[in-house]
Amino acid sequence: MKNYDVIVVGGGPGGSSTSLFCAKKGLKVLLIDKATFPRDKVCGDGVSGKSVRVLRELDLIKDIESNEHAKMNGVIFSSPKGDVLEVEAPKKDTKEPAGYVVRRYVLDNLIFQKAKSHKNVDVMEGTPVIDVLKENGKVVGVVVNSKGNKEEIRANVVVGADGASSIIATKVGAEKIEEEHHVIAVRTYYEGVEGMKDKIELHFIDEVLPGYFWIFPLPNKRANVGVGMLTKELRRKKVDLKKAVEKAINSKLLRERFKNAKPLGELKGWSLPLGSKRRRGYGNGYLLVGDAASLIDPFTGEGIGNALLSGKLASIVIEKAYSLGDFSENVLKEYDELLRKEMDEELKVMYNLQRLGRFKFLLNLAIDKARRNSELRRIISSTLVQETSMQYKKKLANPLFWLKVLIS
Repeated sequence: MKNYDVIVVGGGPGGSSTSLFCAKKGLKVLLIDKATFPRDKVCGDGVSGKSVRVLRELDLIKDIESNEHAKMNGVIFSSPKGDVLEVEAPKKDTKEPAGYVVRRYVLDNLIFQKAKSHKNVDVMEGTPVIDVLKENGKVVGVVVNSKGNKEEIRANVVVGADGASSIIATKVGAEKIEEEHHVIAVRTYYEGVEGMKDKIELHFIDEVLPGYFWIFPLPNKRANVGVGMLTKELRRKKVDLKKAVEKAINSKLLRERFKNAKPLGELKGWSLPLGSKRRRGYGNGYLLVGDAASLIDPFTGEGIGNALLSGKLASIVIEKAYSLGDFSENVLKEYDELLRKEMDEELKVMYNLQRLGRFKFLLNLAIDKARRNSELRRIISSTLVQETSMQYKKKLANPLFWLKVLIS
């Protein structure tokens, strides 16, 4: 039977970053994924300032720059009544953009290959994990389906980084995600979309409310296009997201930009477990990172940054557990404390912002006022683009702030 210090299940940004950070600390890691890389992952493809910060630490910015990508230097919004707001990203001291748009087919493979190339990381691709091993109530390894045969592999810590439908989370009995804290989205790629700039676009138009329609630019007039909506609202209103995309593309605001555009594939859907109510991410012998821990931004739907950061935090706690020789939840619970310190305030603020954004009149007000107020544009830009922007996020999520905006 094989033995490792750490087994990481899932080779996306959360799993690959966990593997890299653990490997750099001298731990022997096995990284397992049911797919073979490169592989696609349904997503909006936005790489935020927070993502850039961790990717820089992993020395991956040059890899992104040398592969297919689009630079992101701001955000374009439209309101339900059709007003358009364009905000520039805050200026940086470096030549790096505020963020990127990179297809997950490209991005995930870059991070995965970086992990795979580390001397302390072994990789099993095309290998589904089908169960966890437990002894005396503690997770001590996994069971994989290796070319039709069951194989048991042991480790002192198992990290579940296998997404919203995590097999690890399921096997350890993690909480079910509530519809109030869950989004369903669909996306596809288009070519020939007109009028795109170096900015991501979020359109809060009537055709898709209470969700939003996005256009994330890629090279050669291609774009990631889709709609996301809170699952509770989607069920209540019986919304067909595929039809919502069609309505958005044919809306008065966007039809000219899409008149010569062609889809490059079918619409594909996925689930987004929001960090407004994240799962308990630790237990005896295991941790959960990224989407498996329910860490997606409740307002923007972006999950890559928190997945990367959670991998880093997980490695810190795993290293401590090894120094103590104790892999119980009493030690691993520090991971939850680090998540609380690094993410909870932001996740709460962005959840409040999401709730405010359900009111059409507030969306109209915010975009109308921001078009005429440079300070408000700066606050919005810093909130959604800047690497560290809690002071601005708090302002936007505070009803008193909007009361002042209303009467100003």
